[in-house]
Amino acid sequence: MKFKLLYFGEILINPKKRSQHISDIRMQFHPQLKKLVQHSPWTNMTKYMLPHPEKSPLTTRHIGGIDWNPIITPNLKLLAELDIQMLHPEIVGVARSDIDNRIKTLLDGLRAPQNEHEIGENTPRDIGPIYTLLDDDHLITKLSVNTSHLLDTGMFNPNIIKSPDTIFMMIDVNVRVAEGNLENLPFMV
Repeated sequence: MKFKLLYFGEILINPKKRSQHISDIRMQFHPQLKKLVQHSPWTNMTKYMLPHPEKSPLTTRHIGGIDWNPIITPNLKLLAELDIQMLHPEIVGVARSDIDNRIKTLLDGLRAPQNEHEIGENTPRDIGPIYTLLDDDHLITKLSVNTSHLLDTGMFNPNIIKSPDTIFMMIDVNVRVAEGNLENLPFMV
């Protein structure tokens, strides 16, 4: 299964409030992932879940008073391949564009928090479960990153482009099955 995630905002290299920054990134992906699981194959998975067909195919983790629903988990034996297109207002090749640390920040924003210290203080607690792409980033088996200069920022609100840390990203996600079973059968069709 393949799908795209979009992100527009800052990806800070060394933010003062790291947990809040990562939470802000997670919250941009949450509505996209929540919409995704309302469609096949996630909706088809419940009929294959044993022993209770009505059981959700998602694993809910309760951390810091919030329910987190990662959609790619070891329980389902799913893996992810990511192809990231990163567009930023800086000229490509400028020493200031620190790709490796930006990618680390992004990957932390794609996974569920591992403990309550990784949850920002302003993370909403009353919206129901928060969806993340990954249970943990060890489920990524392939990662490619392409960077380009964002030539025209006119299509975005000028107040949003505040700094050179503002990035527009398109993330192609390819979900793969690590080991076939009844629970991940819809991903093999």
